[in-house]
Amino acid sequence: MCSRDQIRLKVKVDEQNFIEQNGIYVINPKDPKYPTLIHKVRKKLPTIYHMGGLLEYDDGIAVVGTRKCSENGQLFAHNIGKLLSENNYKVVSGLATGIDTFAHSGCLENNGLTIAILAWFHELSPKSNKELFEKIIETGCALSENLFPPAKEPKYAFLKRDDIIAALSNAVVVVETRSKGGAKYTANVARKKKIPVIVPKISNNDTELQEGFEVLIQEGAHIAKDEDNVIEIIKSLPRQKKL
Repeated sequence: MCSRDQIRLKVKVDEQNFIEQNGIYVINPKDPKYPTLIHKVRKKLPTIYHMGGLLEYDDGIAVVGTRKCSENGQLFAHNIGKLLSENNYKVVSGLATGIDTFAHSGCLENNGLTIAILAWFHELSPKSNKELFEKIIETGCALSENLFPPAKEPKYAFLKRDDIIAALSNAVVVVETRSKGGAKYTANVARKKKIPVIVPKISNNDTELQEGFEVLIQEGAHIAKDEDNVIEIIKSLPRQKKL
């Protein structure tokens, strides 16, 4: 039977091998390249694992939403991803299926820069987005607090991911969401940290999505009538300062 010290050593070796094999850049809080905006959501700054060539995290706009989105929601996410890149913003999202996927893809289609925030790197989730992930890190980057799924309560790693999505963004665009879920959680974090939340008015027949829209409006989100209006709202906001 292995001792605790032997187990810890094996974990460290496994982590180091994984880092080297995948070209992961380990960024500790004292590193000048550290994404300092994380201060907004963390009292104790975590080590960040980074893949990709992009090491500039300013001018980010989060585009988030439900995995089970409407066709109009998919189209809006794709179009706003393109439009944000045209206006020199980086698209920040979580690489999930649904809205995240369409936002990342729209940005890349326009040769824009996009940042994927992951719960962890090992065994990419969802597997269906592996090709998209590879395209993202060619010009943009992916970040995570974890190399591997945490041994305890791995679901909380997704909430921590959502914290960082909000922190790295000048504004959070919630394309479609229900009254509960990851996108709503990201909006809650943004609201508490005084990061503007923008919700487009999208036509759909889903009462739960309509309810999610109404809840965000009641909580003070900006309403955008279309993609161009999202850009207008963003440009009217004060620019975030680096910490």
